[in-house]
Amino acid sequence: MPVTRYYGRRRVAPFLGVVQVIELEEARAISVDGRRWQLQLLSLEPIAQQVWGNIGPRETRRRWFIYGSCESADAIERIPVNPLVGDPSQHPALPGLLDALLQRPELPFALQDDWEAWLCDASGEPVALIDTALPGEDRAAVAGADWHSLPGMAAGFHSVSHYPAELGLIPGQALEHLVMQASRTGQPRWLARGPDQEGAGLPELPWRMDWPTVAEQALFDDYTDHLAPYLLTLPYLTTQLRDRLEASAVAQYEMLNAIYPLIPCVVDAERMEVARVKAQLARE
Repeated sequence: MPVTRYYGRRRVAPFLGVVQVIELEEARAISVDGRRWQLQLLSLEPIAQQVWGNIGPRETRRRWFIYGSCESADAIERIPVNPLVGDPSQHPALPGLLDALLQRPELPFALQDDWEAWLCDASGEPVALIDTALPGEDRAAVAGADWHSLPGMAAGFHSVSHYPAELGLIPGQALEHLVMQASRTGQPRWLARGPDQEGAGLPELPWRMDWPTVAEQALFDDYTDHLAPYLLTLPYLTTQLRDRLEASAVAQYEMLNAIYPLIPCVVDAERMEVARVKAQLARE
């Protein structure tokens, strides 16, 4: 019998919540909202890497390709695939993947990316999370890795802090500048989260929670409020922090409702339900 793994892992740099993974040896399903799943299969034969103009040597290996997407295993929306992979509907791993999707446990799946790569300051204290890894995954060197605050230019993010204006930057850029300055004299570190691990005191958020100046703190407080719906998907938050994030997240009721299946617990159920009803009414 093929081994099936069900797990969650964080989407970092920028942080965009958690992704749910159903994984078999040659097939996997991935969801970023707990509702829609992307089905991926591993090609049965090696496929050459595509290069510009087909010029030069091309690496040949088995590659993952997208078979389709679905909200339920009996309603798959297929997408065109490279003819080199053959007929994907006859892939031997597909029935097992669909069965695993039908038999999946309750969401959200437990996070398993316990190893965390952090940019650190000169004293070795964590500043910002830049990568995660599952146990047994290769933890390659992260020297020179960048931290990104938001996708693209993130025009929707605003802050009351005067810190960005002082630098002549938009708030998203100012966040990245602040992290770069705080970590420029330190070394990135891989740390394992857990009570008995070296990273037992890691921040609850994917970045430092206390900043030296009022303006810097205000900028990161606004950033935390902006990403509150995504942050609520983290399972290790204290009740106090989760309550604060819920209070911010309900103002973004459409995003909150979109990823609600991935929130592991709720402090104020009535407050959250009101926000979800607003989201449903907004779609009508």
